[in-house]
Amino acid sequence: MSELKLEDIHYHNINEFSDDFDVKDIHEDLNVCDRCNTIVMWDSEMYWQGECEETFHNCMADYEAVCDDCFHTLKEENDG
Repeated sequence: MSELKLEDIHYHNINEFSDDFDVKDIHEDLNVCDRCNTIVMWDSEMYWQGECEETFHNCMADYEAVCDDCFHTLKEENDG
């Protein structure tokens, strides 16, 4: 198997890779959405559940981090 690059895994589902696969081995800024398992950049493509009231997102419920798409879906579902 050839060495994977960022473009080989970015926006792919983590379940497409082996159980011992670590996204950080490809790029240190990658992370995985807790809701849909998509691999995205943690700093610009994810919402994180804050530990204080000002950064707490009620719509995220028990998720610690979700991708932008999931956050907007959860927010729409929560706003009704």
